[in-house]
Amino acid sequence: MLDISWGEIAVLTSAGLLLIGRKDLPIASHAVGQQLGRIVGLLQGARLRADRFATDHQLKQLQNEFRSGLRELDAVKAELAGSMMGNRGGGLMGGAG
Repeated sequence: MLDISWGEIAVLTSAGLLLIGRKDLPIASHAVGQQLGRIVGLLQGARLRADRFATDHQLKQLQNEFRSGLRELDAVKAELAGSMMGNRGGGLMGGAG
């Protein structure tokens, strides 16, 4: 995600120390940490919502496939029932016998 080395952190800390001052650096660091925590929380929430959406979407897709399979089975069942009714009226030999 973020690729920051310890050297970069040291440079940023020393620059912050020079620009902000020793007295205000802990307050500024605390404020930055709080904001970063909020951002991380928002990103985690967004990821969770995206995962839920994907799961719900996959479940709906699976339900649609299942319903389609049931419709196909009903069609086959009706076709078999129709063919059985046709065979009963004429028999296996076509009515000759």
